[in-house]
Amino acid sequence: MEVPVELMARYIENRRHDLDGCLDFYRQHDFDKIAKVGHQLKGNGSTFGHPELSTIGKNLEEAAKVQDTDSLSAALKDFRHWLQKVS
Repeated sequence: MEVPVELMARYIENRRHDLDGCLDFYRQHDFDKIAKVGHQLKGNGSTFGHPELSTIGKNLEEAAKVQDTDSLSAALKDFRHWLQKVS
């Protein structure tokens, strides 16, 4: 399924907000909120044609659930790189 350009642009912009939120949640040690964002990314990344984002979401969710800050930091870095690549 081809996603309309306008919808994809909005999707990417929303992911920027997700990354900003996750970075704030990380600083606040709010692992539950990071896990929730990760779960959403895991579910919608592939739907919007970005399976790599689904993997990043899975990694965020799993790391947040066990409060593994090293893995969370790596997943957030992957998220940032993904956004740079698709922008």
